[in-house]
Amino acid sequence: MPRTRVWLPLFVAFGACASEPPGFDTPESVLHDVAADIYLVSNLNGAPLQKDNNGYISRVQPEGGAMVRRWIRGGHGGVTLHAPKGMALVGDVLWVSDIDTLRKFDRNSGAPLGDVVIAGATFLNDVSAGPDGSIYCSDTGLDANFAATGTDAIWRVQPDGKVQALAKTPELGQPNGLVAREGGVYVVSWRDGTFFQIDGRGIRTDLGKAPMAQLDGLVRVEAGADGKPFWLATSWAGACVYRFDLTGQCTALPGKFEQPADCGFDGKRGRLLVPLFGLNKLEVLAP
Repeated sequence: MPRTRVWLPLFVAFGACASEPPGFDTPESVLHDVAADIYLVSNLNGAPLQKDNNGYISRVQPEGGAMVRRWIRGGHGGVTLHAPKGMALVGDVLWVSDIDTLRKFDRNSGAPLGDVVIAGATFLNDVSAGPDGSIYCSDTGLDANFAATGTDAIWRVQPDGKVQALAKTPELGQPNGLVAREGGVYVVSWRDGTFFQIDGRGIRTDLGKAPMAQLDGLVRVEAGADGKPFWLATSWAGACVYRFDLTGQCTALPGKFEQPADCGFDGKRGRLLVPLFGLNKLEVLAP
């Protein structure tokens, strides 16, 4: 289990943009592209719901931190990207949530490949790929002032492109981080800190509850020190990372984290990757 906080030193490889300082701009989510062995970091570069077309995605090397800061950049190369949040990969397609739209990019070149608009969504957030290639996305149901809109939902985009609401009700508690697996989608809520599962029929099963709410990211770690899998979730209210075991018991990992956003996991190195939203940093926790 990750216990020791380790800072990953970042430096920038910008080419013609070498005069720009290193770092991020409100990093919201991080994803380990296993095939390319690269960390992808989405940057709002502004307010979470502002359609300013200046969001971007960075590529960070796991060893040494060499960084292409604006690999995919709103307003350049035909890209529209306002406030990118969650990300997932299916084959050579990178899916990115962007307020009310899921955007697709080429995994290798970053070229735009099209959009899927989610009608009625107000705050698309985390994204996860299911075993069959479906894409799942949470709508946290918030407006620009973080007031409830009531659009709370878990959306599914099937491999054939059909869009459906797997679950859509304010009772989801402003769903945020999610992980799609065989048998259902695992979700953490922003409003009340609940950890729950939604199965393929849209039926909910509560699995646990964190001591503090405003849960953001969620990842599954396949084997802890005892050989059993467990879940990790970031919490803004708790300023921490919570561990849920398979019985639903919840404990906080050591350390405090300011505004820990949508975390990722590097299974190759056993690292938890935590973007610090307000500090414009990526923190890496090692076992």
